[in-house]
Amino acid sequence: MIEAINGIIQDPWSFLINTLFSEFIAVVVGMAFVILVRDRWVQFRYGKWHVVVKDAGKVYVDRPISASKAKSILEEPAELSVFLKGVVSPYRWIRCDLIEQGKKCGLLVIDKKNRRFIIDLDQAEACESEFSQSVNTTSTP
Repeated sequence: MIEAINGIIQDPWSFLINTLFSEFIAVVVGMAFVILVRDRWVQFRYGKWHVVVKDAGKVYVDRPISASKAKSILEEPAELSVFLKGVVSPYRWIRCDLIEQGKKCGLLVIDKKNRRFIIDLDQAEACESEFSQSVNTTSTP
């Protein structure tokens, strides 16, 4: 013990460099471990989601969604609406609230068990006509 204290007193720079280097290695390894565990958790919790767009029994899109994108759209409903309308836009314009009205009339099905967002364009007409009727009844004086 006394020899160790004498070594520190005699060569403080060597002690300082060795200590800083070992602490740096500990921090880097700790951060790498935390990042790895967090990424695995996000992948486990939000991975393997798909968006499916179908019309008249034909599937136009069955696209996987990355875990980070699935996390952001599942945590914020506004993100979900924008994302799904962007996926559907090459096939059809949806002129109603996809989240609330789309769920009610069957246009949007969120299958959490199979991790799928299913958009059935067969139901779009009914949702849009229901939406336009509700807008017309609320906008008249």
